[in-house]
Amino acid sequence: MNLIKWAKIFKLKNSFVLVFLLIQVLLILLTVIFYKQTASSILMSEEQSNQMLIAGVYDKLNEVQKLADAVAVVTAKNATLLNIFSKYDREAVRPVMDSIWADLKPLGFSQLQLYYKPDKSPVWKFFYRAQTPERFDDSADNRPNLAKSNLTNSLVSGLQQGTSGFGFRAVIPLTLETKHIGSLETGFELGGALLNRLLDNYAGDWAIYNLSRGSGSLDDRALIDSVGESKEKYFKNLMPDEYVIKSAKSGATLTELDKALNTKVIYIPIKNFQGDYVALLKYVGKTQYFDSLAEVRNNAILICALGFLLSSGIIFLLFRMITLPIKGLVIETGKIKNFELEGTLKIPAKLGELKELIDAMNAMKIGLRSFKKYIPAELVQQLIRNGEEIEASGERRRLTIFFSDIADFSTISEKLTPNELSSQISEYLTVMTEIILRHGGTVDKYIGDSIMAFWGAPNETPQHATQACLAAIECNNRLKVLSKEWANQGRPVFKTRIGLNTGDVVVGNIGSDQRLSYTAMGDAVNLASRLEGLNKEYATSIIISQSVLNELPDEFVYRLLDIVVVKGKTEPVPIYELVSRKGDITGSDAEFLEMFSKAVQSYLNKDWDRAIFRFQKLLTLRQDDLACKIFIDRCGDYINNPPGHDWGGEYVFQNK
Repeated sequence: MNLIKWAKIFKLKNSFVLVFLLIQVLLILLTVIFYKQTASSILMSEEQSNQMLIAGVYDKLNEVQKLADAVAVVTAKNATLLNIFSKYDREAVRPVMDSIWADLKPLGFSQLQLYYKPDKSPVWKFFYRAQTPERFDDSADNRPNLAKSNLTNSLVSGLQQGTSGFGFRAVIPLTLETKHIGSLETGFELGGALLNRLLDNYAGDWAIYNLSRGSGSLDDRALIDSVGESKEKYFKNLMPDEYVIKSAKSGATLTELDKALNTKVIYIPIKNFQGDYVALLKYVGKTQYFDSLAEVRNNAILICALGFLLSSGIIFLLFRMITLPIKGLVIETGKIKNFELEGTLKIPAKLGELKELIDAMNAMKIGLRSFKKYIPAELVQQLIRNGEEIEASGERRRLTIFFSDIADFSTISEKLTPNELSSQISEYLTVMTEIILRHGGTVDKYIGDSIMAFWGAPNETPQHATQACLAAIECNNRLKVLSKEWANQGRPVFKTRIGLNTGDVVVGNIGSDQRLSYTAMGDAVNLASRLEGLNKEYATSIIISQSVLNELPDEFVYRLLDIVVVKGKTEPVPIYELVSRKGDITGSDAEFLEMFSKAVQSYLNKDWDRAIFRFQKLLTLRQDDLACKIFIDRCGDYINNPPGHDWGGEYVFQNK
């Protein structure tokens, strides 16, 4: 009962409803996934942009420090300044220092000063400050960068906080004739000058916060300086939040997005020359992140809504396009089940697959109608209704059997790689099969390089012997053309040998319960195979039996090749070489065949000497005709060992 209940639920109509619901769920899931993936991409793009800004800021800081270093190095090499400073004449130093300061101050420098250690003084002192020339001779012992520079006798640079604030300082010893006469310090302001440089490259608002308040600076403000059109709005003289300070002192940058203001805030810590993070840059700029996110969300909702409407229309259209033809097909299938095969299906359908299904069902009805001619309609009806498999069966028919193989194929195959052999044999079998099928033959099987085919089943084939001979001649001619092409390509050529026989055989579904094959069997089949093998003995291409010849019209050229008793048989069989169709033979060939016929007749009349004479004469025309050589040798044997009085020209072969 449950199965019946579910079967009713999952009818085609309900299935479409279920598919529609599943599509909507899938559409929503895809929309959510699209939104999340796109939002992630937008956030990643925003983060990459922020990282580029941070990297650019650090480049600017390094640029400023390098500028301070370069000024210090160049000034330390000023010979005029060194000579005057070595005399410690402050008034003489003033104009030189002021001239240098006049060039540096507009660039953003906040310091240019000289240090010296007076005689008998235990400490270093300020000798001259270009920025405040009225202040001098005060102690410089609280300058760690000065102490380090004097100790290492080298340039010491980095961010440092002094009594006048932060700056990117560079201290370098001054020497004159190897004598250490003092030190020079330059300093680039960590304030408005630096912020304006950053503002030129990154639009927005900038500020610097002091993370080392209480260090004895004259100005102990939290906010060192700020620039930008909205600096009063974003920056106050208050320390940032504790988590921001903690992050900055660990050396980590911090980025925040403010949805309410549609801005991004970036905190960039700055360390001094001793490696401590003592200052913090804060950047506030506009961001497109929230606008882009909103646009993506709105687009996703719109796409989802359009998808809902579009899928609804498509599902309804498909429902109409599929269900109506299928209902008609269900009705017709019921008729076929009852073996009502009359008429042609006329079901309107717009979908290509349904049209193909209708065409296939029409073809099936035609095929079943045709199949009635071979199997009783009642049996087929029973098989369809009961789902029974067809059983092994056969019938006796008169067929023309075709066997072919390739001469010296084993030798050829040894010279080719597996791929080369597979390619060439496939090309050969394709050409041969096309010819056989075009002449109405049925290909039974491929046995390596051999082909077995027959005419007359499963469909009745009028003049099946004639069609088989035409196919054999065309196969032989086509292979000659194909072999020339292969030879030009450096590939081995094939020479095919064909045997044809007409006779009564059993044809039908032969095999086991597990597998059936539509094939033919009987003595006529075996003889066709033997005839194909005899081509090797006579170096011929096509050998046919007397039974084939008896059914041929007078439009073929042939010659009586021999009368043989093949292995496994006792009755002699006349065999003929099928040469060509009339009209496709030259006059010299026709003359040769007529002479050959007379020679064979002499042989059959036991006129051995005349037969030898005639066959030898034929060899002067065709030195490679193996049949003539065979008859000459055989006549010689018969001269010495004549056959019995009941001999009728037959020759017994002991091999296949």
